[in-house]
Amino acid sequence: MLSSTRRELLEGIRAAVADAGYDRDVDSSDVELEAFDDEEKGEFSSALSFAIAADAGENPMVVAESIAEAHRAHGLPEGVASVTVENGHINYHLDAATMARLTLYEITTEGSEYGARELADPDRIVADVSSPNIAKPLHVGHLRNTILSDALMNVLEERGHDVTRDNHLGDWGTQFGNLLHEYVEYGSEDAFEDDPIAHLLDLYQQFERRDGMLEDVSEFGALTDEFEAAVEDERAFHTAQGKEWFARLERGDEAAVERWEQFREASIERFETIYAELGVEFDLWLGESFYAREGWNDVVIEKALDEDVAMRGPDDSVFIPIYDDDYEGAGDPAAADVDPSLDRARELLDEAGSVEDADFDAFYIVKSDGSTVYGTRDLATIEYRTREFDADQSVYVVASEQNRYFQQLFVAARKMGYTDVRLEHIDYGMISLPEGSMSTRGGQIVTVREVLDAATERARDIVHEKGRDVADEGIDAIARKIALATVKYGMVAANRGKDITFDIDEAVSLEGDTGPYVQYATTRAYSILESAEGVPAVDDVDPSAFNDTDYDLIYHLGRYPLVLDRCEERYDAAPLAHYLLELAHVFNSFYHKNRVLDAESAAAGRLVLTDATAQVFENGLGLLGIETLAEM
Repeated sequence: MLSSTRRELLEGIRAAVADAGYDRDVDSSDVELEAFDDEEKGEFSSALSFAIAADAGENPMVVAESIAEAHRAHGLPEGVASVTVENGHINYHLDAATMARLTLYEITTEGSEYGARELADPDRIVADVSSPNIAKPLHVGHLRNTILSDALMNVLEERGHDVTRDNHLGDWGTQFGNLLHEYVEYGSEDAFEDDPIAHLLDLYQQFERRDGMLEDVSEFGALTDEFEAAVEDERAFHTAQGKEWFARLERGDEAAVERWEQFREASIERFETIYAELGVEFDLWLGESFYAREGWNDVVIEKALDEDVAMRGPDDSVFIPIYDDDYEGAGDPAAADVDPSLDRARELLDEAGSVEDADFDAFYIVKSDGSTVYGTRDLATIEYRTREFDADQSVYVVASEQNRYFQQLFVAARKMGYTDVRLEHIDYGMISLPEGSMSTRGGQIVTVREVLDAATERARDIVHEKGRDVADEGIDAIARKIALATVKYGMVAANRGKDITFDIDEAVSLEGDTGPYVQYATTRAYSILESAEGVPAVDDVDPSAFNDTDYDLIYHLGRYPLVLDRCEERYDAAPLAHYLLELAHVFNSFYHKNRVLDAESAAAGRLVLTDATAQVFENGLGLLGIETLAEM
């Protein structure tokens, strides 16, 4: 009801502004939702009069009064009792009984579709989500990406968009040449068979440790020239062999490809186990290798050179020059304004004498040895998505340490002629450990397996302690659902842009404002409904029997679609997590202050209200990937 009322208010304000004689655009931000029953502000308010008054040189109070009067004459939406003006603000006050009737009817009628929206022309969104590197375990950084992106894509689908989720695997690049070399030199078939990911991780870390050690020795200075030469030769051998193995992989060498495919298949098999436990699914598993092996890299390299937006460096590398004034609004096709010409770059290069010193950023798509880089494959991804999917949006859920890279990628894409697709980097803060930054190569990580096991064990202890009505065989199933609620809610509710110091004890805590708290509120609603003989029809509800506590809960239920609007606008599911927690608090207050089953005059209405609350919890928690529980 609140969502439709807000839309009608916007239309009415537009008409009222024109009728009052003002020439001013009115957008959705000009109508704000306020707290329920705020006598001064009303449930909706608008400060539009201040901007209009500033432009017209008038008193905001006078402007507000004229708009309010015009809106009264135009007609207020159903459920809006009055419009008043206070200190220059235009305030809209709801009729509580009408709000209750319309909101409960809407939730009861729409059920699991409450909050959903159908669009006549939905955006086709193709999104990079999760995107781990093969040959390594999933760690807590991947967990944050996977949970954040899953919740957000659920919301975007709920709001009517056509979403394709691509688990864009990191499965191509020089690091896999290094790993192939290390496996051939030191690998063990038995160790690989026993635990492929653990063995590959050991080999990867071994390569990095040796290279780092040799670099340290070289920089420190050897005791003799012969020893220094031997150190340099040893390091050069392993580095060159890694590059050679990757070159063989890119050429399609049978031995390299066969071994690499074993690494990839073993990784995906392990990943799928974790994803199944998380309840997360993907539409695509293309990975970077797809664009290399299927020729898409060649397409973009040729296109960039043929269309004269990329240039060759003195070392035969290929790059797209990016100027400081190219960056503004590059992700938005309507706002992007880039200079694709190379004339400016050539002049700057002549002045500087080298690419490194030139006054532009070089976005490389081919290295000096002819191999490709991330930028090549990401441009190839955009080419593929626009050609094969006709994507309206190409979305990337990637940590904030890559912010600058994605700014450059988006500029490069515009210069390449991808001018219709929206490019959106949904960043999130980095995760570190109390002892410092996470490092796969240094072995300083917390795996997803460790987090899930710790959360499940903690939940199992709680269920054993407090779940006296739970059968023993059901304890493990309940504990797993509580554990996932703990981890998922904590990841989504945290400030997405903020770096996190990950403490596993805090992450799996069930105390305080957590996912299980919301789960428990839902379980409490189920318990009330189970004790009732049935839920009355919404037409049998008498809103006049409700008190302020009832109306406050109904008002919060009505906010749900507006919260999803905010999630969609921000590309962030955190507002939904915060809303569900607030709703749980409001429902618990309703439960403690009111009698429901044996209420003298409002029993029917409160049963319908409880049923509607359970429905909203189910809908919202479902978007976060959290299951509700009949008993806890």
